[in-house]
Amino acid sequence: MIKKFASLLSADASNYGKIMVELERKNFDGFHFDIMDGHFVRNFAFNAHVIRSLRKLTKLPFQAHLEIENPAEYIDMFLNCGCSIITLHPQTCNIERELRYIKAKNAIASVAIDPDIEADIVGNYLSLIDDIVVMTVYPGFGAQHFNEKQLDKVRRLKEIIVRRNSHITISVDGGVDEKTEYKIIESGADILIYGSCLFS
Repeated sequence: MIKKFASLLSADASNYGKIMVELERKNFDGFHFDIMDGHFVRNFAFNAHVIRSLRKLTKLPFQAHLEIENPAEYIDMFLNCGCSIITLHPQTCNIERELRYIKAKNAIASVAIDPDIEADIVGNYLSLIDDIVVMTVYPGFGAQHFNEKQLDKVRRLKEIIVRRNSHITISVDGGVDEKTEYKIIESGADILIYGSCLFS
């Protein structure tokens, strides 16, 4: 069954609570938080204090997408504020070590792959991954143009996962809306992360 997560990056910050309640009523399966530090990406978004205050509004899973430098220093912070899924970019850390740490904390270990990074990068530590986020846009800002070429990466990852008889899920983040969702699902994605289309 395809799952839907909502990214609140483009939402009206003064109405987060109301928005989350409404999205849960619309059968979304979780919430995706883009954590940005102004260094790894040229934007700022969310922190543990905000997420902790929102945690009491729903029991749906929270995903912390750490679009930051030195994410290892902040994994515990986001686990402790209520995130059960931690997403890392391989180029920002010792990815194998941090995936092991996340799994040791009984959380979901997730890796995000930027458009210019090949799918095969996950091959060496596939056994440590629970979820792979294929970015169809570059991280940092919402409402970017959907890069359909990235669906080839989804298909490639699906082949690898099936061949290894793995239970890894594939998420797609960036440009997901009613015009692109069918193509994304057809390519083999399991989780669709909707963003700006929810709030335009």
